[in-house]
Amino acid sequence: MPSKRSILIVAGEASGDRHGAALVDQMKNRDPTLSFFGVGGDELSSAGMEIVEHADRMAVMGFFEVVFYYRFLRGTFQRILGEIDNRKPARAILIDYPGFNLKLAKKLKERGIPVTYYISPQLWAWKEGRISVIRDCVDQMICIFPFEAQWYKERGVQAQFVGHPFMDVEEAVLSQKEFVDKHGLKSEKPIVALMPGSRQQEVDRHLDLMLKAFEMLQKSFDVKGIIGKAKSVTLSSSLPNGVFVETEAPECALMYSTVGMVSSGTISLQAALYGIPSVVVYKMNQISWWIAKGVSRVKHVSMTNLIAGKKVFPELLQNDATVDTISAELGNWLNNEKNCENTKRELSLVKAKLGSPGASHRAAQIILDSLK
Repeated sequence: MPSKRSILIVAGEASGDRHGAALVDQMKNRDPTLSFFGVGGDELSSAGMEIVEHADRMAVMGFFEVVFYYRFLRGTFQRILGEIDNRKPARAILIDYPGFNLKLAKKLKERGIPVTYYISPQLWAWKEGRISVIRDCVDQMICIFPFEAQWYKERGVQAQFVGHPFMDVEEAVLSQKEFVDKHGLKSEKPIVALMPGSRQQEVDRHLDLMLKAFEMLQKSFDVKGIIGKAKSVTLSSSLPNGVFVETEAPECALMYSTVGMVSSGTISLQAALYGIPSVVVYKMNQISWWIAKGVSRVKHVSMTNLIAGKKVFPELLQNDATVDTISAELGNWLNNEKNCENTKRELSLVKAKLGSPGASHRAAQIILDSLK
């Protein structure tokens, strides 16, 4: 056995980059001889992975939009295959990002390289027909949501639930006092988080709408706004009075707010874990929206609502996402403390379903056991 075994990781989005970095840290703590290469972002790079392609360039949203990135994605795919053939990794760890990773899983199978899928693609929501690829090409499925392992079992795939990495709570970069002082806020005044997304496409579609909804709220409430800005995006909208930007620790913008406007995705689950009543907002290209409506198999898009089995967060999608609807939903919480407390109780039940801390530790151990 070589003295330094290499592991391929492909994490094409910001959330996968974060969870992948935590996994790499845990694996390297147990086996310092391992090396890692592949697709990831700044966090995986900081964890010691050699970046073949940066995740920021891979983060494409929407069915229609992928067409314009096809040549780049195809070129990256071929480059990754070349690296695989040169390095012959001991295992591949694919993190979410199914459009790319399920195709890659087939090529890895052809080369006899075992595949771990960490953070299952949401086949139960979109494309159950892809389950055959999982059955044929993935020998380890590690799930972070409680209902997924049973769903896979019913379809002939052995999957293990390790809990959600978000439960591995780390100390916030900024304390609440530091955060409030930094932006000149008053902790007793309501704060509205504006979380437009981690991709530039999402920010371009959501931020202006969120800002206008915030200005509508200002007509009825004495509120301040905080934008949680990912480092990889730029803000082109001019900001109204009372809105500030948090880039150093964007999660703190949500953590220390009273209510939130959040894009659909990872951040909506973070809102649940922080106990922040939030409106889920999402817009995409109209063609992509029609396709998504046609293939969706679930009643809700927010993971918070899916785990709860009911609507806890209002979901304002596409044409339903307007200045009036967003501001009205937020006003229902700002106007009524009882409504706010009821939502927080529902969020605590969601959090309780996500398992105990140590998800990255457990996932790392499962993978390392397969390398022996």
